[in-house]
Amino acid sequence: MKPSKSRFSFFRIIQGFEGVFIMIACFITFFLKPFRKRWGLSKEEAKRKLPGDGLVIEPKTKFTHAVAINAPAEYVWPWVAQMGQGRGGFYTYEALENLIGLNIYNSDVVLPEFQNPKIGDIIPFGPDSGYPIVIYEEGSAMAIETKLNLETNNDYDPNISIPENFLHLTWLWYVEALNGNRSRFISRNRVDYGPSLKAKLIFGFFSEPIVYAMDRKMCLGIKKRAERLYKNKTELESIPG
Repeated sequence: MKPSKSRFSFFRIIQGFEGVFIMIACFITFFLKPFRKRWGLSKEEAKRKLPGDGLVIEPKTKFTHAVAINAPAEYVWPWVAQMGQGRGGFYTYEALENLIGLNIYNSDVVLPEFQNPKIGDIIPFGPDSGYPIVIYEEGSAMAIETKLNLETNNDYDPNISIPENFLHLTWLWYVEALNGNRSRFISRNRVDYGPSLKAKLIFGFFSEPIVYAMDRKMCLGIKKRAERLYKNKTELESIPG
């Protein structure tokens, strides 16, 4: 089933309200932030080294979210490979994304034309924004990175100079196999930024509830699609033929 191009369906609006409710709840329960940063994982699991950790060596903010999936890893990876605006979407709250003009629509089917990303490809996040793939391990890991001068809104080269007001971010999507035809999807975000009060408020405080709500929904969206794909495949194979 192809995604509807209706910007705000009733179902999407209801889901959007769910997302807003979660964000508000996160602002109120700021003391639970340490637990939200490792949603779906134990303390020790959240500390594991994963691909791309060395790109942002000392992040000021970070999270590692995960969800267990009742399907093998090969049924999870296609949804990761096609992520992006104008591609498979991000499987999160469409109404909230499109409220700010991102034009993101989540696909409920695997899109063959987006199953072969490679390092250097741009993952679009909106009509005019995107980040390059810097790590790609077929079937298991894909990471994007940005180094942004927040004054000029242009990329910077750290080998030349690091602007005072900067953002350095990596985002990893990781799939690992578990026992018994199960798997796990992990989303890891590591962020460094300049010392200004504005940066601390935006990236250190205000963004956390929004990022948590959206990322949690993405994890659950991938879980739902992978489990449905696996179930449909299993049922089809069980039909005598």
